[in-house]
Amino acid sequence: MSAELIDLATEWTPYLKRYRGGEWRDRIFRDLVAEEARCLGGGPTILDIGCGRGLDGSVPLQRSIADLAGHYIGIEPDPEIPLASHFGETHRTRFEEAPIRPGSIDLAFAVMVLEHLPSPLPFWEKLFETLRVGGTFWAMTVDGRHPFAQASRLADRLRFKSRYLDLLHGERGVERYEDYPVYYRTNTPEQVRRHAAKFQSVEFINLSRVGQWNAYLPRPLRPLADFWDRRAIRYERPGTLLLIRAVK
Repeated sequence: MSAELIDLATEWTPYLKRYRGGEWRDRIFRDLVAEEARCLGGGPTILDIGCGRGLDGSVPLQRSIADLAGHYIGIEPDPEIPLASHFGETHRTRFEEAPIRPGSIDLAFAVMVLEHLPSPLPFWEKLFETLRVGGTFWAMTVDGRHPFAQASRLADRLRFKSRYLDLLHGERGVERYEDYPVYYRTNTPEQVRRHAAKFQSVEFINLSRVGQWNAYLPRPLRPLADFWDRRAIRYERPGTLLLIRAVK
């Protein structure tokens, strides 16, 4: 693990402890975004990229962010996903094509979006354009260095992932975003630094814990995954989640 990741893990120790203590990722990420919004003050303009189904599936958590905004904007390209009523403005399109006024966004965030970008550079360029100077972007995504990302990418290429998830969890239904194609092209610190080169600062923290990917494994394989997780934590190897904070 890089010195930068270790430094940020120290700064954000309470959040890392909460995750390793078993708390789900959605509340941890919400608290980080909410803290940023409160620091901005004055009812900031907040952009939620990939806003369908709430914040990581939670509409109440998403609403708690909306309550801090003077203007809350949502971007959701999937026309089949219903949107909550707390948005002041929504766009049913890819973020790169959304009619957002340049320099108008104080705070933007994206939950489990970056792994689905086939061409990340236009996303980062649009983000830089829409944020005001000093504006901040937060992201939570899968860390592309973790074996989970590599296995997911392979399953996608072999066209096996959807069938595997059906066998593991039952029919897809309307809630399983995991079926969207994954690319992991802006999911490591090195990749993000390259794509976000225009930003004045880019920071990272990796979240890891034992059992972090068990939901995607059949029960007989989970002890092996737990063993891997313990060794990864001991030797400071990347866990499944990467949090990103970029300032324009």
